[in-house]
Amino acid sequence: MYLFKVAILFILQILLLSCAGEASTFKFGSPQLTIASNGDKSSRNAADYLYYHLKKRIQNRTAFQVKRSDQINLQGANTVYLELVPDLDSDYEIRNETDRLSIYGREYATLCWISYLLIDHFSNFHQLDVADLPPNYLNFKSHKGHFAMQYREPHLPSNLDADYAGILLTKATDRDWGIWGHNLKRVFGNSIPTNSYAFVGGKRINEQYCFSAQETYNAISSYIRDQYGDGTKAPTHFMIAPNDNDLVCTCNDCQKKGNTKTSATAAVGDLLNRLAQEFPKHHFFTLAYRSTAEAPKRMLMENVGAFVSTIDLPKTAVLDLNSIAVSNFSILANNWKTKVRHLYGWDYVSNFDDYLTPFPVMERVKKQLPFFNSLGIDGLFLNGSGYDYSSFEDVKTYVFAALMIDPSLEVPQLITSYLQRFYPSTGNLLSNYLIGLERSALKRNHPTDVYSSFREALRTYIDQEEFFHFYEKLIQLNKFTVGNEREKIDKLLTALAYTKLQIQYASAGRMQGDMKRTPKLETNSDNKEEALDRLSAYTTYADLKNYKEEDGAIHRYIQDWKAFEENSFKRNDFAQAQATGLISKQSCEDSYLLSDGLDGFASDFNQGWFLAGEDIVVDGIFHNESEQKKRFTLRCLVHAKHRMLVPDHVEFFCNGRKVATYTANDFELQSGVAVLEREVELEKNGTVQLRIYKSKDIKKSVIACDEIRIY
Repeated sequence: MYLFKVAILFILQILLLSCAGEASTFKFGSPQLTIASNGDKSSRNAADYLYYHLKKRIQNRTAFQVKRSDQINLQGANTVYLELVPDLDSDYEIRNETDRLSIYGREYATLCWISYLLIDHFSNFHQLDVADLPPNYLNFKSHKGHFAMQYREPHLPSNLDADYAGILLTKATDRDWGIWGHNLKRVFGNSIPTNSYAFVGGKRINEQYCFSAQETYNAISSYIRDQYGDGTKAPTHFMIAPNDNDLVCTCNDCQKKGNTKTSATAAVGDLLNRLAQEFPKHHFFTLAYRSTAEAPKRMLMENVGAFVSTIDLPKTAVLDLNSIAVSNFSILANNWKTKVRHLYGWDYVSNFDDYLTPFPVMERVKKQLPFFNSLGIDGLFLNGSGYDYSSFEDVKTYVFAALMIDPSLEVPQLITSYLQRFYPSTGNLLSNYLIGLERSALKRNHPTDVYSSFREALRTYIDQEEFFHFYEKLIQLNKFTVGNEREKIDKLLTALAYTKLQIQYASAGRMQGDMKRTPKLETNSDNKEEALDRLSAYTTYADLKNYKEEDGAIHRYIQDWKAFEENSFKRNDFAQAQATGLISKQSCEDSYLLSDGLDGFASDFNQGWFLAGEDIVVDGIFHNESEQKKRFTLRCLVHAKHRMLVPDHVEFFCNGRKVATYTANDFELQSGVAVLEREVELEKNGTVQLRIYKSKDIKKSVIACDEIRIY
């Protein structure tokens, strides 16, 4: 009996404690709510902001009544209290107590951000219109919140909307920076003083600036004062960085400050300190990159910071901390961290050679955030497709914004929540495909390189059959979408049509078996032109004009595709091409591109072109039933910026015997492609060898060729 009474008392105690716990928490489901503040101007504005945006979304004002009051005595009322606390020891704090949810923020923008998340949370208990709001991910239990990154910018189209960026609590270069990136030219107006140009190799050059020149300082100072004032009313950020090259000014003044032939950090740092001293309310940054990668030798002013580029950091989710690349990045970041108060990271989240193919990068960003934090990096500029549309960029904008606030959030849950909110009919399909890509990339830990060909995507994370299934299913589900979802899916399908065409192109090359047959373009659709017609609808969308960063106009791709269909798959008696470095003796992985039947696209060196940075030997076999003359053609891409030039000369061997030698003068330039076409006398079936010697006009020139044809 005694044990029974003890057990009853124990159960009652648990129930009482449970009830006490429930009573001590704020009741989100209460039919009445008062929004309050301490009455100071900023806190009052924050409370007004929440009140206005919550009230306008209430669909049943009888069931949910919201009042606004700053009275001191609000005991017994179900109250949300907001207060701006500039010296708060965290970015925000939430206190969930009996009948009261208190929210404190260090900045006004933080209170606005929490307000939207709170409104979405209230929608779980009341009838609210939150269809346009990104889903809440904040825990409204009592806690202090510390943002993983103080500066947060996903450089993607969705983040360009100022109102939406405010909801996500992100920054944007167009709104927050007076000067950004390699864009110092704007401060000079129509005329750049001669002394502001860099002195390199004994002469002034217009490709770089002199950062010691008084004229340079005067131009920047005048521009800031005229355009942005002294910063008292509106502090602004300015990036003072050299042009994107390795040229360094070595005039007398720059050398006195500490410049070397490879480092401009000394002169740039001195200029930053001068500007920071003149404008103590503004913020000045530079790039720890190329000629300013080396950290300054002295401490920079408190309002000076730097962005360290992650371009050489491996793009894998899980980093090998013992690798040379990771170690070098850590040293770079640590060196700068000792010289500036704020060190931000310049990371990359798009494949700049392919904006339209789905690109798994969200798990990588999540996994690398703690590493950045460990180095003292407290801000991130996630360099994405910028003003150009990229597939799933809206999802990524939301996920990146959330992760930079709280890296502990789970990527699959964020993806699912977002897509279910904004894509009610297609969200499940989109989530399953996108999460599958992310999980596969994470499991394999493949690098998601920010400049990589579609061939690399097929080798690493794009499964052809899975994509086609997803693509066709999305077309079917789109029949049931309406309104904004229909517009978004139409646009996404237009972009994904590019990926389908890319798979068809790659598949056609792999289909080559019998070299005597005239192959046809294989597709996975009953309508061969479906994807091309769909991609052609890109003109409907203002931000869907390019499929890649450089020379990526979609209209040019479509032109090249049509030319490709007309000209490819011609008879070719040359087969089984294998390229080898003449000096290195290493076999080249993409040798098949030289005899796969597919012409390369003149607008894109990643599309069908075999690339080599050294002289090469190409061996193959040919079918020739009788000794007779044949036509021989070799096409080479010419792209001076990427060092792709006409070969110096080409030697042609048949069965070990040299047949001919051709020089650069034998090539004919046709719209960016150099074509060598000659008749050759060949023996019966045997072997062909070509020795292709790269151009000697510049150092590190590149050979870029596609089909070697004998017919």
